[in-house]
Amino acid sequence: MSDSAVRFELPPPGGVAWLDVSVEDSDGNLGRKRTGPLGLQITPLAQSRAPYFFKGARLRGTRCIWSASTVSGAELYRPPRAPAHQQSDGYVHLLARSDCPGSVFDPLGSSLQGALRIIEPAEEVVEQFVANAHLYTLNVPQAAIGIEPGTLAAMFDRTFELTPFQSQLLRSAVSLLLVGGDELNSSASLVGVDRYLASLTGLLLRTAVRKPTAELEQIASVRARTDAIIYEQAADPMLTPATIAAQLNISLRQLYRAFNGTDSPAARIRSRRLERAAELLSSRTVQPHVERVAQQCGFVSAEYFSRAFRREFGLSPRAYRAANKDRPASDSAVSL
Repeated sequence: MSDSAVRFELPPPGGVAWLDVSVEDSDGNLGRKRTGPLGLQITPLAQSRAPYFFKGARLRGTRCIWSASTVSGAELYRPPRAPAHQQSDGYVHLLARSDCPGSVFDPLGSSLQGALRIIEPAEEVVEQFVANAHLYTLNVPQAAIGIEPGTLAAMFDRTFELTPFQSQLLRSAVSLLLVGGDELNSSASLVGVDRYLASLTGLLLRTAVRKPTAELEQIASVRARTDAIIYEQAADPMLTPATIAAQLNISLRQLYRAFNGTDSPAARIRSRRLERAAELLSSRTVQPHVERVAQQCGFVSAEYFSRAFRREFGLSPRAYRAANKDRPASDSAVSL
């Protein structure tokens, strides 16, 4: 069997991939390296008396990847990468681990202690699991997290104690892997997965800082209120970053400063409108004309709507509607 045959395969968007490696492998390749999440190579821990296994799964959205695993008697290693790879990556690699009995997929297990850290894309990674432990990883674009690059850079090479709140956040996300990706069969639902995983990463990192400053609290408040306005008013073609700033009683410059390092308010308005358009186009009860969908979702130009929709979902609005037309009713439901 070749090394490539035992890699932790990357699932397609919306899919879940599983990996089960242990001393009981029938292929007899106990000492052979296996590739796990974040490109981590899995090997038995030298001279360890603990059982050796790595049992986990990972879920892929369109841009984000989430994994959870139970590990024992193993070393996870990733060699240093070239600086050019670091510059082109643009992703945050987050790794959390906790000493915990039982399986990561067993909600009855209780965490003893744990740690959380951000891995630089170019750095060497060595993680050893002597006894049974739970491993979680997130691979998320920096721009989607909503934390300024400078703040993220300051968190590199630091280890944060995993709090009970953070442990519960991670445990809640494990259920996505157990359910699987059968319901994630539309582009709009995959966008939702990406947003969930990006929000999960952002919340984990923000709560790692014990005492947020007043400025950070103000930024978080502006972002939350902005997202609420966009969700409620995106169908209004007159909604712009300027009108949002007016509703929040802040300057346009202050609004954009609050979103520095993440998607801009204008991009968030566009994304919300496109998500709503995808929902309408995949509806089995109403099949409005594309021009009508554009109007209902706040686009003043059907031509601009079509271009933006194709960039977001890879299909024109008409092709997207046709692709969803023949799906069973249970498969076409999209919750936004």
